[in-house]
Amino acid sequence: MAQTSAVQKLKQTETEIAVLQVQYSYLNEKCDDIKTGLKDLQTHIDDHMTETHKLIREFQTENKDQHAAVEKKVNALEKWRWMLMGAGVLAGALGFPLIEKMFGM
Repeated sequence: MAQTSAVQKLKQTETEIAVLQVQYSYLNEKCDDIKTGLKDLQTHIDDHMTETHKLIREFQTENKDQHAAVEKKVNALEKWRWMLMGAGVLAGALGFPLIEKMFGM
């Protein structure tokens, strides 16, 4: 009987070892799948980062161009404002006596 029990334990142990080997190979396959997935994820992240940097650079370039255009317009308006102010001062200083003479006031 002791021998039968030992043989059964040996067979059970062999069965457990076989099951563990199958589970180990399955886990190895899953680890390989995870490694492949991580490599794909890293590639995707790198591509996304590159694309994001490209978009930011394009945005900055466009932003600079738009600011330059607005600055040009503002400078032109300021120039006109100063010209009108100068004309107003000149007209105020010299023009009032002339206007007074023209209209006979």
